[in-house]
Amino acid sequence: KALEQINAFLQSDDDVFILKGYAGTGKTTLLKGLVKYLKSIRKKIQLMAPTGRAAKIINQKTGFKATTIHKGIYSFKELHEIKEKKSDDENNVSFLYQYNIRNNPEAYHSVLLVDEASMISDVLNQGEFFRFGSGYLLQDLFTYSRILLSNTTSKIIFIGDPAQLPPIGMNFSPALDANYLKQKYQLKVCATEMKEVKRLDSNNGILKSATKIRKCLTSGFFNDFDLRENKKDIFNPKYTDFLKTYKEQTEQKIIITYKNKTALGLNQTIRKDKFGSDLPIQPTDTVIIGGNNYLLGIMNGEFAVVSNVSASTKSREVKFYTKGGKKQTVKLIWRSVELLLSNENGQPKTVAGLMLENYLYGDNTLKPEEQQALYVDFKIRHPKLKPKTEEFKDAIAKDKYFNCILLKYGYAITCHKAQGGEWENTFVFWDKGVQANFNFLESEHNRSGKTNADFYRWAYTAITRASNKLFCINPPYFNSFSGMSFIDINVQRAFEELTGQSTQTIELDFDGEVFEILKKYNLHDAPLTIQNHFIKNWYHLKKQNIEIINWERVGYEIRYTYKKGDETASFKYWINGQNEFKSNFQKIPAATNSDELFETITNLLENAPSIYLNRNNADSITSKFEFDLEVEEQKPFLKTLFDAIKSESKSINLTISNIIHLEHKEQYTFERGIEKCTVDFEYDSKGFFGRVLPIKNRCNSHKLIADIKAIVMNLKNPNYVV
Repeated sequence: KALEQINAFLQSDDDVFILKGYAGTGKTTLLKGLVKYLKSIRKKIQLMAPTGRAAKIINQKTGFKATTIHKGIYSFKELHEIKEKKSDDENNVSFLYQYNIRNNPEAYHSVLLVDEASMISDVLNQGEFFRFGSGYLLQDLFTYSRILLSNTTSKIIFIGDPAQLPPIGMNFSPALDANYLKQKYQLKVCATEMKEVKRLDSNNGILKSATKIRKCLTSGFFNDFDLRENKKDIFNPKYTDFLKTYKEQTEQKIIITYKNKTALGLNQTIRKDKFGSDLPIQPTDTVIIGGNNYLLGIMNGEFAVVSNVSASTKSREVKFYTKGGKKQTVKLIWRSVELLLSNENGQPKTVAGLMLENYLYGDNTLKPEEQQALYVDFKIRHPKLKPKTEEFKDAIAKDKYFNCILLKYGYAITCHKAQGGEWENTFVFWDKGVQANFNFLESEHNRSGKTNADFYRWAYTAITRASNKLFCINPPYFNSFSGMSFIDINVQRAFEELTGQSTQTIELDFDGEVFEILKKYNLHDAPLTIQNHFIKNWYHLKKQNIEIINWERVGYEIRYTYKKGDETASFKYWINGQNEFKSNFQKIPAATNSDELFETITNLLENAPSIYLNRNNADSITSKFEFDLEVEEQKPFLKTLFDAIKSESKSINLTISNIIHLEHKEQYTFERGIEKCTVDFEYDSKGFFGRVLPIKNRCNSHKLIADIKAIVMNLKNPNYVV
């Protein structure tokens, strides 16, 4: 389907195609075939990615040359001064230099393919002194491609994984958002999304785990997180054994953290073990470039190995006044280094320059006073050069102290810096979603801070950096089963005797009376969730001689007005885009003349048993051999329940003969010979299971009930693995 849509796009007058695909769904395979096809018909193409590592991976996997977006669309040959910043103090930055967008030699009748497009930003990104183009990468990409011009026939294809982290400073990935591109840039956009895993190694535990996390993201149910080891490709070494395990891996490896502080500590630990003590930067050290260096042509996020390093440093104390008149003294320390790194095509190259040690051991960004000190230091060393002159611009662009290399140790890095890369062995430390004083290295995690999209997106991005082995050090673990409570039939009966309330779902046939009441309020064609809500309220309240005198929908509000005698009470509920009711409601004072009636109805409905409206709808029943794919995408935890029960049932010759998907409940029918039992598995709005209720008049075997209870208790076991 994706291939057919891309082919139609190439023949159309659309500007942009967005190919979204999750891990293992075939993005790279499709990209490789597409590039091969475009070359065979002599179509002009350019292949780009946001980072050097991502470009290198594309080259390795497809066999075609790729460049970083920055090296592809910007010219490094000449600097241009742009509008100066206003400042009273001449030592504050009073200029900004810009690298212009290159003239595109393939501007017409060409296709620009951009992989890892989830990383492309559309917010201002510039240094204190230099800027690429407009500073907006996505905007500059469109300018370079010229697709915004009416006379071009060029096209862009964005390829990316929408479950990965968005660009820094944004809460979504603009290049993968068709509505954003249409509204902001008036582009003609089409898109497709690939969800089904097609990778041949379908038993890959990393891929299975990533797919489960992705389904939680796309469904919005953050109730299942399991990265316990399978002894094959997912491992859980203890923190005390971490260093030993890390050193045993001889292939490519990386450590991923959420916090810079965690990465800094791990880098120190690894280096101390590697060199015997806490030495300054050494030959063989792995480093990552921390900022774009225009003089040397190295980019933020590129990895390198130190091949040579000076034993001595050069330092200068720089004194100046800040804008607020405060005197500032900054000591700048440089050290000569030589780096060996790969270009996008995997070929080694060497660069040499001065590294700024302030950055190596400091924060993840240069402090404003350090940036200002670099500028003041340049001016002190060139007293005869005047700002805003060609001589000043040329000198500062070539100055090795001002254009110093920013490095961090690259053994452990944050997930954002790892994005776009892939390593044979990936170690993940779970320092996201934890409180400040929590020992995430060894203490048992709880769900707090982790049942949300941000945590799942970070986790998905982190674990999909592993191509062979994934090492998770003390990962959190929770699922939707832990709150299950099996309510045996004799317990149900005792509860009913005590309270007079039933624990069971009431089943109603969709007969003439039900149809007529729905028709009366024009609800006979309403969504099933709205019908079910109405019928539940109508059925329980009519027993108390309370009638519904008005029902209406206003946008995302559902309003009921009830009457008993001369008393009225009016309720307002809310629904979402899928017509699902939220748990809260509110009184409508203008249509309520009795607070007592409002309280009575509230208590009745909150404590009333659920109602199942039997519509004899074959579409709501799934075969014991299959599970509805649409239901699985919408509520993946229901498929997890199905897989778990099916696996457990085999050993006791138990068959699932029926499943009915009800509102906040799964109804299973089990059979074994002449034994038969129907059981309700209830769950809440966040997808966590609660009561498990055998239905009294639909179970004929105490032994079967006991076996089902044993299955449920096993699912609750924290160490249980499907």
